[in-house]
Amino acid sequence: MESRPFGKTGESFPILSFGGQRIVDGHGCSEEEAIEIVHTAIDRGIRYFDTAWVYSAGQAETRLGKVVKHRRSEMWIATKVFDTTRDGARRQLEESLTRLQTDHVNEWRFHDVHSYARLDAFTGKGGALETAIQARNEGLVRHISISGHKDPQVLIEALNRFPFDSALVALSALDHSMYSFAEEFLPVANNKGIAVIAMKVLGLGSLTHEVERSLRYAFGLPVSTVIVGMESMAQLEQNLAIAESYTPMTDEERLAFFRDIIHLVRPDKMPWKANSWSNATAWAPRG
Repeated sequence: MESRPFGKTGESFPILSFGGQRIVDGHGCSEEEAIEIVHTAIDRGIRYFDTAWVYSAGQAETRLGKVVKHRRSEMWIATKVFDTTRDGARRQLEESLTRLQTDHVNEWRFHDVHSYARLDAFTGKGGALETAIQARNEGLVRHISISGHKDPQVLIEALNRFPFDSALVALSALDHSMYSFAEEFLPVANNKGIAVIAMKVLGLGSLTHEVERSLRYAFGLPVSTVIVGMESMAQLEQNLAIAESYTPMTDEERLAFFRDIIHLVRPDKMPWKANSWSNATAWAPRG
């Protein structure tokens, strides 16, 4: 697979990376299957693994940790903190390290910074940013990151407040047409030399009928890597085949793709940008 530089870290990663949210019972993936999938991903060249403290009450981190225990040097581990407070964030970090069976994570990411109020809570006095800086000084965290699904302007403000090493943002082809991280956020992050990781590239299931074009679209963006959630060996093999044979879309191909999916740019198909995840009837307001 093609590899790309990861911001200013000096690292580089293949264009396809592993989203660890789905290797859980809730997605029909047993522990045995999860371990086999992760081992196979590493054997096939994937190095970057994203997970989060909150995923399936810790099961996602715990299952990833069963491989980390044996193959830590081959894996770049990024996990997320949900609690915005200094003390709460510290507790979540310690729980993540225990579940992942490691003494450090390569990236620790503020989870779902969807509003200025949440950004203020993370970065303000007594917020999780204080914990992140301290943990970095202690060697528990190597790089500090941020993630956002909804409003690119909130994450642009975050980059103005603190020199984050990376950002994980929603960059599906559907997202291109609504509160576009591709148009608003990517130029700013690229200019600052910040690594950008693309997520939601299959639209939380809305684009599973368009896996190849969805991945080719995302790979064609100026990002460092693309994470995709995988709950089966078949999905891993499909995604690897697309990544290993990747060629950029032509302008004509991309326009045709947009035309074919524009009817899916609706709140109910993109709940991460809607007024409510559970009752997505309108677009969320900015900020």
